[in-house]
Amino acid sequence: MKRFQKTLPPPQGAPSDSSAADSPSSPKVKAEAPAPARVPLGKLAGFAMGLFAVQTFWGFTWATLPLYLKRLTDSNAATGVILSTTGITGLIFPVLAGAVSDRISTRFGRRRPLIVLGWLLVWTMTALLWRIDSLPWALPVIFLAYAGFFFAIGPYFALLPDTVPVRQRSFASGVMFLVGGTGVLGYLIFAARLWETAPALPFVWVLTAIPVAVAVLCLSVRETKAVQGDKQPGLFAGLARERNLLKFFAGMTLLWIGLWMVSAFFVITCMALFKLSVAQAVQAFFVLNAAFVCFALPAGLVANRLGLKNLTLAGVAVLAVCLLFLPFLRSYPVLLVFMVIAGAGYGTVLAVSYPFFLSLLPEGNTAGFAGLYQACQNGTLLVGPALAGWMIDRFGYVALFYGAAGVLLAAMALYLTVRADVRRTDT
Repeated sequence: MKRFQKTLPPPQGAPSDSSAADSPSSPKVKAEAPAPARVPLGKLAGFAMGLFAVQTFWGFTWATLPLYLKRLTDSNAATGVILSTTGITGLIFPVLAGAVSDRISTRFGRRRPLIVLGWLLVWTMTALLWRIDSLPWALPVIFLAYAGFFFAIGPYFALLPDTVPVRQRSFASGVMFLVGGTGVLGYLIFAARLWETAPALPFVWVLTAIPVAVAVLCLSVRETKAVQGDKQPGLFAGLARERNLLKFFAGMTLLWIGLWMVSAFFVITCMALFKLSVAQAVQAFFVLNAAFVCFALPAGLVANRLGLKNLTLAGVAVLAVCLLFLPFLRSYPVLLVFMVIAGAGYGTVLAVSYPFFLSLLPEGNTAGFAGLYQACQNGTLLVGPALAGWMIDRFGYVALFYGAAGVLLAAMALYLTVRADVRRTDT
């Protein structure tokens, strides 16, 4: 059994305590069976529809939910605190769902049942929120919607190392964000910008687009049975020994604090700082996300050649510089140009940082570590929006961009200390 395992890709997604056993025909299966030598582009696109659902929900929470809450609270600070509180779910549920999916085995796979369960909760809570105009009723519904969302994305991101070989992961990540990014673009074009005239449309869009995308994902991905291996250490016990990975997580935490600061108040800040309408501010946000979609795949294609760490650092640097220049802009067309440049950096970071993370992983607990990745990204919702709301109310809208840029530069300093590709192989 040991010899058979060594011919496989790193046993990511093959937990030691899985109840799945080798079938009698296992010795006849090629070594690359759990992760095919090359996944067809159509399958990668179907897998990316899971990210389409993710990006659709993010579009709702970035562009519409702050306006919904601002209407109920009439306060930027209160809106920021509410959005930050949802970060509690981002700390807990990706790790929980990931760890559970590493340890279960069902006829439908390990990941997909939990993904569907999480999205079902999201759909139900969004349908309820559509009919709620009271803050006390809205708060628990929003909390549960985020809980379902984060429960779904931990197992979803574990599907990438489960089904895609190492040398194709950067390209697969680029495809994910190219196809998945159309989720947020479609939402911004057809739903978010019409909030003032058709406030029901954002809810209808989310309730329609997400089930379709999740269905395509589940039909496109065929999970392989987990391979029984040696006993692996517990998730946090294993993490404690991975100092290089801990440094990556620290840098990523700062990165996403800065990104959440901007994302949560981008539309509101642009309206106030540049005297824009909701439609104009959403259009600027659309240009940012369109640029990230366009640059995600090229970044994934050149990542192995230029280096995952180097490209991640470059993307963060571009974002930080753009944020520092934004307050000086006085023309809407120039603002849109800067959104294209910032979107290029953003797309690079999104497409490359996850393969960068995977290259640093120890063996085992794949979904558990993917959950930690999501916790560092989304748990920072506890800090980013609240910090941004406080800075805006205390120092004005211009402070948002300067503060976020400072946090991104601090993240770069931590990323510089990470040793790159220490476990990456070409098998």
